[in-house]
Amino acid sequence: MDIENKKTALGDDSLLYQKRDESFGKKDTSAMSKKEKAGYFKDYYLKTVLIAAVVLILAGSVIYTILFRHQESVLGIAFLNEAYAADTTGLNDYLRDFYELTDKNEYLDISNYNLSDYTSQIKFSTLTSGQAIDIVFVDENDFEKYSQMGYFADLSELLPAELYEKIKSRIIESSEVETDQQGNITGTYPAAPHGINISGNSLYKDFGGTAENVIIGVVANTERQENVIRFIEHLISYGAEEAEQAE
Repeated sequence: MDIENKKTALGDDSLLYQKRDESFGKKDTSAMSKKEKAGYFKDYYLKTVLIAAVVLILAGSVIYTILFRHQESVLGIAFLNEAYAADTTGLNDYLRDFYELTDKNEYLDISNYNLSDYTSQIKFSTLTSGQAIDIVFVDENDFEKYSQMGYFADLSELLPAELYEKIKSRIIESSEVETDQQGNITGTYPAAPHGINISGNSLYKDFGGTAENVIIGVVANTERQENVIRFIEHLISYGAEEAEQAE
């Protein structure tokens, strides 16, 4: 796969597909009143300024964390839209015990993202690009959307053979696509194992997850494979002993 020349499909609400106003910045404001100038700024500049501010804040936070606080990210988990988890704080505490984290500089980032909110969308995209998110919980629609965009790793290559075989019945395949400059799909890559169906999973439900059809995917650029694998193993086995005893 030629990664450098590949074009990936983005959603219709992506920043890259937002239409540009050719008159942007060209209007003569010298004859405007202060009120008119304020309105013009709000209409044409405010959204851009806010987006830039969010990106700068996130980038500054990452740089500060790395250079000055010397914190180490253990795992980043994102719950998207309908797949949200109500008790992310409880899950954070639980996973700190699971990973036996005693150093305050070792941290977990476990968050919900409502991508209908523009700021949340920018935050998710920025953190994903910056390798701060490793695992994504999504419903079926979001899984297909982000699979097409090339977000998810090939699980047959990421997971140990024994674990992959164990969860083979849960594996969900999907295809990444290529697009032209207008966002039209021009090609489709062969389907690959990009997701794991965890619908009804006990750990997800115990920490406030209510979505019926939930799929997890591993972000393709993750650098914390070992911790990702440990999480998936635990997620799948969580509650299994109790279920067997109940039977």
